[in-house]
Amino acid sequence: MTIDVVLCADRGVIRGLATTVRSALEACSVPLNIHVLETGIGVLEQHKLERSWEHKNRGRVCFYQVTADKLARFRSTKYLKSKSTYTRYFIAMLPVSVTRCIYLDTDLLVCRDLAEASELSLEGNPIAAVPDISVRTRGVWPELRLRLGLKDERAYFNSGFMIIDLEAWRANGIEQQLVDLSIAEFDRLDSQDQDALNIVFEGRTLLLDPAWNTSQYEDPRDLEGRVVHLIGSAKPWHARYLYRPENPALNKRMYDSFYAVLDRTAYAGYRPWNPMGLGVVTEIVTANVPTADMVVGKMRRTVAKFIRPS
Repeated sequence: MTIDVVLCADRGVIRGLATTVRSALEACSVPLNIHVLETGIGVLEQHKLERSWEHKNRGRVCFYQVTADKLARFRSTKYLKSKSTYTRYFIAMLPVSVTRCIYLDTDLLVCRDLAEASELSLEGNPIAAVPDISVRTRGVWPELRLRLGLKDERAYFNSGFMIIDLEAWRANGIEQQLVDLSIAEFDRLDSQDQDALNIVFEGRTLLLDPAWNTSQYEDPRDLEGRVVHLIGSAKPWHARYLYRPENPALNKRMYDSFYAVLDRTAYAGYRPWNPMGLGVVTEIVTANVPTADMVVGKMRRTVAKFIRPS
């Protein structure tokens, strides 16, 4: 058995990509074919990633370029300045021989054998995913239900780990559904592509055990047997990650776990640039500079409030 794993990336998450795949290879008991939908990752960087993933469990490594014109129609936000997250909409680019895959975000520590997930029955559903930590901890959340038009917000899933029936994805035109929804309903999709995926797959998602997508904020003391999701705008490859005010001990533990894996890749020895805290300051300033999409969107929503019928 060989498992097809899919990730989406640009240069901004290259070290997260290297680490996520490396951790998955080391935890898996069978070969993994690695498929990367990329925007702006050059040939030299691709070779470096391939060196990072040299392992007995590595199968094929394939890169698929998603061109800028496909992403230009989407808008960026403060939390999703890069539009590369939308590249997963085009997962049908994979060869038609790939009928099922596991999708991974690029900020995961995979400490569980993906062969277990590959063998799961989807019970007739096109995808499987883990309920988002927000609904697992909060439960009933009327605002989410009303904003997205969901019948049961408790089934709202985090899209960082998904098992996907690619035959069903292609047959049902999921790509076009997601593209159309993200363009037409942008202002109500606070979590952008994740919200769109939840709307399109409502009532058609097998919900998985949280161990397949455990948030770092759940403070997993033992990473073994889990897929740990390093959610949040600051990632371990950012200088500001260790300076987050919430739970410094947890931040340090996740940071050390991430770099223990990264140091087994071709990016070994990398640490964020931060002389005298300048890296942190630079990242914070850059993160708060609005894009043109953000400015226009703010103006559009403000105007809409005044013209909305009472």
